Amino acid sequence: MMYSDAYLNHYADRYVAMHLKRHGVTLEQYLADPARYDHLEFEPFPLLPEQRRVQQQLDAEAARAEQEIEHLPRRNGAAIEVLNHRRHHRRTFLSFFTRKVKA
Repeated sequence: MMYSDAYLNHYADRYVAMHLKRHGVTLEQYLADPARYDHLEFEPFPLLPEQRRVQQQLDAEAARAEQEIEHLPRRNGAAIEVLNHRRHHRRTFLSFFTRKVKA
């Protein structure tokens, strides 16, 4: 398809300014229908292969951590570790006399 110089200059400059190549869009695709790709201007770039690999590792670690606490009871969605606590008697003046005397 033949484009006018003004059309080509305008949309080629927009293509470069919007970094559409990093979104996987070619210049020919963009020139055919510029309105179709306008939403990509504010979208984050897709992850690079190395970033994708690191993200998969982080997701796997998060899943393992979630499995470790899966058996714990939950309150409002947060896991709560049950504490094994024995109650200690209050220390008052009278409790001093109720102590057992070691002989």
